[in-house]
Amino acid sequence: MTDEPVTVYVKPGCPFSAKLRATMTLARVPHRAVRFSDDPEGAAAVRAHHPEGWEVSPTVVVGGRYLTNPSLREVRAAIAAR
Repeated sequence: MTDEPVTVYVKPGCPFSAKLRATMTLARVPHRAVRFSDDPEGAAAVRAHHPEGWEVSPTVVVGGRYLTNPSLREVRAAIAAR
């Protein structure tokens, strides 16, 4: 596993991203949350990876892999695979 952080793109007030971040914190999965509005380049990359071009909250980026509204299990599998 590399030291590259797991990035969670979020929209303020999104209950799905709040739940995922809380679950990741309790499971001690290191991550950083980034608001779409605070990272225009990251938001554009998220839109480019979504079939309809949406900013879906949460979108998790693990080693260049984009996961849309993933479970903790999916995040852990992506971390293990990188």
